[in-house]
Amino acid sequence: MKNTLEKVRRLEKYLSLNSSAVDNVLDTAIDKLLTYEISRLLELKARLTDQLEKFEDIYGMNSDNFYNRYEKGKMGDNMDFIEWASTVEMLNNAEKQLLLLKKESIQ
Repeated sequence: MKNTLEKVRRLEKYLSLNSSAVDNVLDTAIDKLLTYEISRLLELKARLTDQLEKFEDIYGMNSDNFYNRYEKGKMGDNMDFIEWASTVEMLNNAEKQLLLLKKESIQ
């Protein structure tokens, strides 16, 4: 990850110094990378949503209500609840990442 981030920063510096360096190949490659990552996150979001629906069916509670109660310490430390809370957090993170990538790809 660190190596990839360093490469992106190097590319950013290069492009900021030489805006004429942007050509169709580079632009297309970046678009494909963004599209790939958006697709990967959408697949992850679908898997996490399915998992949340299973917990909701088992416990008869929606995930927002559960997570609010869990954060207040009202749900206990049942292993299912820890996994459910983690899944809620992972979904929230995936949604934030998607918003960022979609926003960046629009601009």
